[in-house]
Amino acid sequence: MKLPELEEPVAYFCSEFALDNELPIYSGGLGILAADILNAAALQHYPMVGIGILYKGKEFMQHITADGKEEKRDSEFDHDTSFLRPTTVNGETIVFTLPLENQEVKVKSYHFRLSDKTIVFLLSTDIDGNPPEWINDMNKLYGGDMNSQLRQQILLGVGGVMLLNTLGIRPRKYHINEGRSAFLIFEETHILMKEEDLSFEAAWAKAKQKIVYTNHTLIAAGNPTYSPELVKDWIKSIANKLGVETESLIKYGLQDSQSFSITLFALNTSAKQSAVSKVHGEYARRDWPDYNWIAITNGVHLHRWQDSDYRHPDLTDQELWSEHLVKKQELVDSVIKRTGFGFDHKRLIISWARRLAEYKQPTAIFSDIQRLKRILSNPDRPAQLLFAGNSHSADPNAKSIIENIIKIFSKDLSGYAIFVPNYNISLANHLVSGSDIWLNTPKGTLEASGTSGMKALANGVLNCTVIDGWTYEVDWTDIGWTLDPKNIAESFYNTLENEILPLYYKRGADGLPYDWIKRMKKSIEISPKFSAERVLEDYKKYLYS
Repeated sequence: MKLPELEEPVAYFCSEFALDNELPIYSGGLGILAADILNAAALQHYPMVGIGILYKGKEFMQHITADGKEEKRDSEFDHDTSFLRPTTVNGETIVFTLPLENQEVKVKSYHFRLSDKTIVFLLSTDIDGNPPEWINDMNKLYGGDMNSQLRQQILLGVGGVMLLNTLGIRPRKYHINEGRSAFLIFEETHILMKEEDLSFEAAWAKAKQKIVYTNHTLIAAGNPTYSPELVKDWIKSIANKLGVETESLIKYGLQDSQSFSITLFALNTSAKQSAVSKVHGEYARRDWPDYNWIAITNGVHLHRWQDSDYRHPDLTDQELWSEHLVKKQELVDSVIKRTGFGFDHKRLIISWARRLAEYKQPTAIFSDIQRLKRILSNPDRPAQLLFAGNSHSADPNAKSIIENIIKIFSKDLSGYAIFVPNYNISLANHLVSGSDIWLNTPKGTLEASGTSGMKALANGVLNCTVIDGWTYEVDWTDIGWTLDPKNIAESFYNTLENEILPLYYKRGADGLPYDWIKRMKKSIEISPKFSAERVLEDYKKYLYS
């Protein structure tokens, strides 16, 4: 490929990137955030390269069977015929070999150019002749056993730095998002030892100064641990290349003699550590007090998620409401296309949509189904409930949660609640612009940030939320509603019946809900505070400087 003037870019490493609706390399909010940051960088012509893995999308798509069961289907995305391009130098496709003992594992790369100075590189070991397990590792994101996970972490971290060095790109900073790419310090240390004739200790110290780390969750699944002996087996050849014992490398991640934490390793091999909201920063300082945490609240790329009409501050009430009704009808059309079921877009539309996980408490509002049904089906003030979300392959409970929700909707709440399958970027765009209420019910202290409500905010969709993550940073008075985290269902029923529905159906002589529109405008006005553009500026100031 012809390299742009990258001017020592920031190398942004992440296990997932939600770059395109069909590209099956994202699972949830982390991938959305990563793509939004890169899109913000592209808009500013800021030199940044993303490094990820090119998964093939096995079990990427969610399908709901006729009897209400969730099944996963493979993506039909073909990277060889897609917008992705093989990474080349002087017309020759780049293929390099990972430094492994007793195995030859070749790596190739594809890339996607967001701007002249912002490019995403995606690594793959799906190459004829590679060991079968390395080929199978490319099947799906977050798949495989512990050996598979460590292989992927070596590919992402070590392989990512090797690719950049092959391309002649020498980043001034490496940004690790979650710990899965933290092994990159191994290869950066090796390069510095060779290029600058440094000792291992000096090169390691210099490499560490180039690395910043962002923790994105306190949930155990996002902070995996491994047997130290297993880690030593996989990095033995890397240690030999560096001229040190494996103990010298894994000591930075040892919680005890039986546990290697990739998060602890990332913390100990980075110069700066950041959290993704102010309250997450407090939790991180509590759990890992020995580090200087910087809290930078997440944001969303407004050019990607906000309807362009809402960027005009002089919109009249009539114009804003008319545009909102168009978005509501588009959401109805999308739901019909996916489910075969429709509803009246003039109803109040309440949406709960995000990756399905127990700590996000998707079933919290179903403790009194009959009361909920009475509220939703009130002929004078009807409401429509929409749910969407995919199960995580590492979460065995998520599948049963989805099937339980579908059972409730098809029987008890039929006609007023729909589960919309295959939650992806396209559906998210319709939901965050065509809903009236964005419902958020996480278990307190476990939602590090959350970003779906930010997208809704930017489109004048009003938040109804348990306070956690980013929502601590908003005064919700006359903007949205907050729920009691100790009694979510009762709080939701009361708020919906006594505040939200009366306000929505209170109309002026011309049919406009003026008090509702005031809240919509206030939501849109504060949305730039939660933009990816603001996040990138904070990164530049506090992490990349």
